[in-house]
Amino acid sequence: MVKKSITKLDRLGRSFGAEPVWVGVDVHKRDYHVALRSESGMSETFVCSGKPEVLLGILLRLCLRVALVAYEAGPTGHNLARALEESGLPVMEVAPTKLLRPVSPGAKTDRLDCLKLAEYAFTGILKPIAVPSVEEEGDRSVIRRRHQVVDNLRRVKQRIKSILLYHGIEEPRGLKEWSKRSISELERAGFLGQAKRSLESLIRELRFLIKELARLDKELKRMAGLQRHRAKVSAVQTIPGVGPVTAMSFCLEIFRPQRFNRGEEIASYLGLAPSVRQSGQGKVRGRIIPTGQKRLRSILIEAAWSFKRHDPQAGEIYNRILARTGVSQKAICAVARKLAIIMWRLCLEGRSYRKAEVNV
Repeated sequence: MVKKSITKLDRLGRSFGAEPVWVGVDVHKRDYHVALRSESGMSETFVCSGKPEVLLGILLRLCLRVALVAYEAGPTGHNLARALEESGLPVMEVAPTKLLRPVSPGAKTDRLDCLKLAEYAFTGILKPIAVPSVEEEGDRSVIRRRHQVVDNLRRVKQRIKSILLYHGIEEPRGLKEWSKRSISELERAGFLGQAKRSLESLIRELRFLIKELARLDKELKRMAGLQRHRAKVSAVQTIPGVGPVTAMSFCLEIFRPQRFNRGEEIASYLGLAPSVRQSGQGKVRGRIIPTGQKRLRSILIEAAWSFKRHDPQAGEIYNRILARTGVSQKAICAVARKLAIIMWRLCLEGRSYRKAEVNV
């Protein structure tokens, strides 16, 4: 489905001639809104079906000299970028949060969005994100699924405690650790009527999630032994306080550590870099910018508490910043930032951790 006749599209292709053309695509599930922008400023838009092969066929049919195809990353995944790359067309997938936004509110349509992307691509102000391969994306989906199961497990535990409190029933001994015995005692709790059915449903969900988490942990352990992950995961786990889940989360989410040139870049990518405000001779470091990998950032902050307990030099960094600021959150974020940079370096170099690296 193309909302412009083939004859008009052919005429459009001839009108651009040999000029380089920048393409902006507003990607949706069912359709793509596409804008073409020539070097001379001429622009045109059309709508086609939301399938990479349809857009690719149109671009090849028009015989355009494509300088760049740009679109925003979203729920449709990276299939469009991969299809265009395989066909030899330059493509850039950009993070929506990194796009320039208008100061004042105005009209917003799919046509205006794709025109804006084509214009930004022409001016060269877009910054690409890394597009994972099918294999890298598949590996990453396993750790993300584990995170979802952990979140669901935490919620169902909260709901069980909530229903006990609501009906005035005392929690079984050992429920804080969620031992098998305490879960079995839950089934014998003194609920009346249909309220017991609600508790039974929650217990069934709890048991399923526990088993599912065990399956995913087993799969992650198997993946950690694969050749493409073994060296990186083993190197990262030599850091005191870094366990297998943290190591696999870091390696799978970063997936290509060589794409970062400096430690500051990895800290910014993870949302652990402090903001900087400078005016004249004054330069102040503010709060961290909470962008990028939010889940991985929380995992690293959790690991940083263990890291600073097991590594004396990391503990010194924490105590020094805590003494200066009086805010434990700032101190542990600094340790997490140092931990992330060390993990990145070990992934790159494939070697074991040395304590002297904390102060590097």
